[in-house]
Amino acid sequence: MKTNVRIKTALLAVSALAMAAMPLRAQTTEARINYGFGGSVLNRDMLWASDFAELSRTHLFGTARVMGMGGAFTSLGADLSSMALNPAGLGMYRGNEITLTPLVNVSHASTEGTSTWQNNNKTRFAFGNVGVALNVYESGSRALTSLTLGLGLNRVADFNNRYSFSSESLYDPSTGALMPTIGDIFSQQLNSWGVRPNTGGHLLMDDLHPSVWPAALGYDGYMVDYFSDGGANPWGVARIGGNASVLHSMDVVNSGSVNEFDISLGGNIKNIVYFGATLGIQSIYKRTTMTYQEEYGYFNTNGVAQSYSGSEWTNLTEQLEMMNLSQQMTIDGSGVNFKVGVVVRPVGGLRIGMAFHTPTYYSLEYTYKAGITTNIVQTEDIANNNGPIRGVQKGNDSPTASNEGPDSWNVTSPMRLMFGASYTFGNFAIVSVDYERNWYNAMRVKGVPRYNELGSEDYKAEFKQNFQATNSLRVGAEIKPLPFLAVRVGGGYTDSMLQDNACYTYAVNAGMPVTRESCYLSAGLGLIFSRTVSLDVAYQNVSDKLSGYQLFLSRDYDTGNPGTWSGVYDTSITRHYIAMSLNFRF
Repeated sequence: MKTNVRIKTALLAVSALAMAAMPLRAQTTEARINYGFGGSVLNRDMLWASDFAELSRTHLFGTARVMGMGGAFTSLGADLSSMALNPAGLGMYRGNEITLTPLVNVSHASTEGTSTWQNNNKTRFAFGNVGVALNVYESGSRALTSLTLGLGLNRVADFNNRYSFSSESLYDPSTGALMPTIGDIFSQQLNSWGVRPNTGGHLLMDDLHPSVWPAALGYDGYMVDYFSDGGANPWGVARIGGNASVLHSMDVVNSGSVNEFDISLGGNIKNIVYFGATLGIQSIYKRTTMTYQEEYGYFNTNGVAQSYSGSEWTNLTEQLEMMNLSQQMTIDGSGVNFKVGVVVRPVGGLRIGMAFHTPTYYSLEYTYKAGITTNIVQTEDIANNNGPIRGVQKGNDSPTASNEGPDSWNVTSPMRLMFGASYTFGNFAIVSVDYERNWYNAMRVKGVPRYNELGSEDYKAEFKQNFQATNSLRVGAEIKPLPFLAVRVGGGYTDSMLQDNACYTYAVNAGMPVTRESCYLSAGLGLIFSRTVSLDVAYQNVSDKLSGYQLFLSRDYDTGNPGTWSGVYDTSITRHYIAMSLNFRF
């Protein structure tokens, strides 16, 4: 089994901290520590600044012609994607058009230094664009040459991907260092929150804050126990030996998208100045299913878990073979924005365009639930059983926590500013370049659910402190070797929304990793069958690199000292988009 190099580095630090105590997985009698908790497995009961920023990261799909040219269409037009990019492009229509663009997304993920666990691939079919342009006014004698009304549905973000991996923390008897397990985090959470079982020995989920539901499920799964003689820290890990090697496995499945219904109007003044405006109404849906699993091996003692007490090792009578924590988070909502744009043709084939998009005002509902299963075996079963170990399975499910109605989230996305220039060489070729800037540091959370840990001002400070404006560059070209055939190529790059790409890697109370870099290459063909019918096809390869993240970590709020951490992971996601547009002009 492969082990991430960055994980090894972290474990060396863990070894140094653990040597003095030696491995005894139980409660301590020291004063209670005020821990903060982070990592992608934890804190899933709420939304963080990084979650909102990633939700707002757009990618222009549109028609196959636009995708084939890398989305560099701020100064180009006569395409239904103009509604979502620069509505001034609608002013270049001199007739009517209907376009349908089916889209196939095939994604693949890889995590550096790990082995594949479940599946790193996901395929999804959708529509990138459906729209109509209607020429509602035309004059050959007035300054206002034409007006075009556009109605369309454009996909502006796609969340469909999956990444899954395993890595192992190997126990080394020569150091005696504890290998990281999320059970340590669970006991720290229950101690920090002052949680106590009721008189029946149960933890009632409805009486607990959702952020500690996974820890309470760990108790139901016999992973942690309450030790009444534990003083200020009565909770401790149970049934996991101090000599455990831990196999960490993670599977994250994302699905959903942001689709925008556009109502646009574009105008043409003497074929020199084009202007337009769009009202965009967005529908947002994102579901994340996260499964985190640990398996425990005791390779130095023939599979038997042991604890160190006093001066000797003793066998545990019961030991955990496996734990599996599943969590599901759903974001569902809507948003509205406004776009204005202009394109100027000062000479011949030169076009210069600019567009401004207001922030999208989102209203979002959020739901969260979790479940856990564990497998427990007896030590004597391990010694006497020559076949597969058949353990006792434990576990439970949480209720569903919801932020709905008056408790929903109200958020504004970054405002966007785009500039573009293109040159048309007669009927033979087009070259186009775009620049775009998105202000993620200006995002704001206007409405926060009751009992949320952070308020609007906390989110504002977070965006200003850790986020920055992104810069995007897009280029595209089209060549017509034959009157009925167009060949297209393009590409683009977007830099990081984070001021420091590692700012959340070691931070507590943080969300999921965000995309710190994105680049893509595209190619396409256009075929004209007649004056009224044409077909465009495009292929786009998109590579996203996520910010480094940990599965779980804890930190002493008062001293800043680390508690438990998993090590750092680096994941990259590659998407392959294939689009086809069928265009009807009349």
